[in-house]
Amino acid sequence: MTPRDLRGVAIPALDPGARYDVTVADGVFTRIEPSGTRTGTEHELWPGYTEAHAHVALPANWDDTVDDPRIVALQYLYHGVTHVVDMFGFPLAADAWAAGRAASPWPYPEIVHCGYAVTATTDAAGRTGHGVEFPAPVHMLAVEADLDHALRANAERGGTFLKVMFTDGTEQPGSPVRFSRLSEQVLRFTARLAAERGITAVIDCNTLQETRWAYDCGFRLFAHTVRDRTLDAADRREFEGARFVSTLAGLRPMVMTGEEFLTEYGREGFAETQDPRNLEFVRGIEQPYGIEYGCQETRTAALADMRRNALAALRAGSLLIGTDSGNTGAYHGYSLLSELGLLRGDDPALTEPLRHQATIGGRRYFDELSGTSSAAHPLRVGASATYNLLAADAPITALPLATVVRGVPVDRPALARAIADLRTTSRIPSRPLETTERSAA
Repeated sequence: MTPRDLRGVAIPALDPGARYDVTVADGVFTRIEPSGTRTGTEHELWPGYTEAHAHVALPANWDDTVDDPRIVALQYLYHGVTHVVDMFGFPLAADAWAAGRAASPWPYPEIVHCGYAVTATTDAAGRTGHGVEFPAPVHMLAVEADLDHALRANAERGGTFLKVMFTDGTEQPGSPVRFSRLSEQVLRFTARLAAERGITAVIDCNTLQETRWAYDCGFRLFAHTVRDRTLDAADRREFEGARFVSTLAGLRPMVMTGEEFLTEYGREGFAETQDPRNLEFVRGIEQPYGIEYGCQETRTAALADMRRNALAALRAGSLLIGTDSGNTGAYHGYSLLSELGLLRGDDPALTEPLRHQATIGGRRYFDELSGTSSAAHPLRVGASATYNLLAADAPITALPLATVVRGVPVDRPALARAIADLRTTSRIPSRPLETTERSAA
C-alpha cells in the first residue's frame, strides 16, 4: 500500500461501514470507490487536521523564545496538520513563512490569518485591552474610524477575517478583572461594520455573560468555550447558530505538575519537533504555576467547564478543534493531538466525532475564514489529495501513519532533520514576559 494507491481503506467521513479504493494523480484524488464492507481493522483515511486557533508569532517555549516560522510550519506538517488558522499577529511571521514555503521541498500547510487583532483602549483603572500584553501589535478601538483603519490595514497585510479581543480576563466567579473591555457601543458597531463589509468576525470571550453580550451584538464565532460555568440546556439554546473553539491545551500548562509535563511531552513527535530545552525546564518544575500564582483552583475549574461545554458543542455539531498554541507550553502541531486527547478523555465513542470536527469541520471553518466557503466535501474526486492515513486502533493522540499534502507524501524523519538543522541557525527571542502574562491569559 502506498500513499498514491490505497486499497481497502476506511473513510469514516464518507461511510463508516464501507471500504474504499483510492488513487491519486497530479496532486488530486482521481478515484474514490467503495470496494466492500469494512471489518474494523482497516486503516482510516481522513482529511488533514485543521488547527482552528493558533498564534504563529507568539513564543510557546518556556524560555520565551519564538520558533522560526519555518520550524513552525514543519512542526504542523509532522503532526498531520495541513491547515492553520492564525488568530493573532501573523504579519510578524509572514515574510519568513513565505520564504520557507518557497524553499521547502514539501508543500507547506495552508494558513489563513486575521492580520492584527482589535481590542479595547486603556480604561480609567489603567488596564489595557487583552492582547496588549503579547509581543505583537494590536489595534485599539474607541470610535468607528479606528475599526475602519484596522480593517483596511489588516486587509493590506493579507488578513481575511477579524479577530476581536473582548474578555476582561476573568475565568471563574470572583476571579480578578485583568483587562479593559470594549463597550457595548463599540462591540455593536464592530459586528455591524464587519458584516457590512462581508468580513467574518471571531471574538475572544471567557465568561457566559461576555458570550451573551457578544452574541446579542451579532457575533457567532467564539475563539474559546465558556469557562466560568457549565452551560445547561437553557443556556445553550441562547446561542443558536454559534460555534466555539475548544482550546484546552493552551490553558492546561498552568496547572500541570512536572511529572504531568514529562508524561505529556513523552509522546512520539515531541523530541523530534520541539526544542529539547523545554524538557530540561519542566523537569525542574516542583509545583504547578497555578499554585505559585494563586490560580490553581480557578484554572482547574475553568478547564473542567470548558471541556464540558466543548463536548456539549461537539454533540450539537458546533465545536471547532483548536489549541491556542503559542501560549507557553502549547506547541504548534503537537498540541493539536493533545487537544484531541484532552477532549476524548476515557470515552472511545468520542474518537470519530472529534476527528470529524478536527478535519471536515475544521477545513470548512478554514475556508469560511479565508472567504472561499464551499459545501464540497474535501474527500472527493478532483479535490486536492491532502489527507492523513490513521491506524484504526491507534490512540487519538497518535501520529498519522502517513500524511500527504496535495499529493506529496511527507517524510517525517526528513522533517525532523530539517527542524534540527534550522534550530542550529535560528532562534528568535521575544520581549521578556512573566510566565503568567501569557499562560494565564
